[in-house]
Amino acid sequence: MTGETIMKKIILPAAVILIAAAIALFLLIRGAQKPETVQQPEIRNQETQTVPDASADVEGASAETAEKTEADAEDNAAETAEEQRENETKEQPFLIQITEDDPSIAYVLVRMQNSIGLLPLPLEGEYSRTLRQKMPDGSEYVNVLHLTPKGFLMEEANCEGHDCVNQGEVTLENREERILWNMVICLPHQVSAELITREEAEQMLQP
Repeated sequence: MTGETIMKKIILPAAVILIAAAIALFLLIRGAQKPETVQQPEIRNQETQTVPDASADVEGASAETAEKTEADAEDNAAETAEEQRENETKEQPFLIQITEDDPSIAYVLVRMQNSIGLLPLPLEGEYSRTLRQKMPDGSEYVNVLHLTPKGFLMEEANCEGHDCVNQGEVTLENREERILWNMVICLPHQVSAELITREEAEQMLQP
């Protein structure tokens, strides 16, 4: 058998087999790598899906913060309203009893929706007292009494018509001659002011 014959019958078939085996091995390796490249997008998708969860947590925290802020604002508003009521009480202190060292000879008996009390006439000089009433709708009733040694009058009011302001001055001299006698009445605000002597006040305060 010649060398050429050996080449054709042995070496060439062997070479073909080796090439075929190399191609098959290459295809197997390439096929084994494909699942890995397919799985990578899945991993990225899973990572992307975790982002909405973080956003939901942020939104939940923001909602809790907003609720807390609103609750704090309501508490502050309640405290402010309470302070205003205390300041109003200080602004219009009424006497609820007459002491022996009180030199006043007459008083203005004030009746409001939620309070009643006495304002003494000054022995000399003049002074004004502001009466404030907070309404449930947030509005405010305001009446200003002006007291002198002789009597009193309704100096200002934010009621409609200002009839109480137009009722004039009540004095110890004219209180029995006036149409409303010794009183000034503000019907819209449910406020009345009545000039009484010391004796009348003491009788009223007796148990």
